Amino acid sequence: MLGMNSLPKETIKSLALSYQTRGTQKHLFISADSTIVTINAEKHGYKTKASQWKKILKTLEKVKLSRISILKRPSTKSYYDGAMIAQLTVCTSKKTYESINFDHNNPPILLTKPINAMKASLNGTEHKGDF
Repeated sequence: MLGMNSLPKETIKSLALSYQTRGTQKHLFISADSTIVTINAEKHGYKTKASQWKKILKTLEKVKLSRISILKRPSTKSYYDGAMIAQLTVCTSKKTYESINFDHNNPPILLTKPINAMKASLNGTEHKGDF
């Protein structure tokens, strides 16, 4: 039984939040050192604050990443262009996890805090209200 707990821990390397609809694409990429906002192919980069990165990671502590692809979507307005289609992607040291598609303004409950923390990282930038 020695060494049973010696498996390397899975660490989060980056997160990406994507929104899209006909004619509009928005992408928010965040890692420990950089934040990149892309809106319709126009990119803007920022340095990620260590405190903000820690807040984002804290919101993911209780999220089972292997299950984000099967969460229930609370609404389906994006089916008829009533909302942008959104998806959260989490890249770890071992694997990339993709959430179910959901309406941009109504994520699955388990993803609300991480997404809000990601959006909060844009406070003080020109992209504060873009996501």
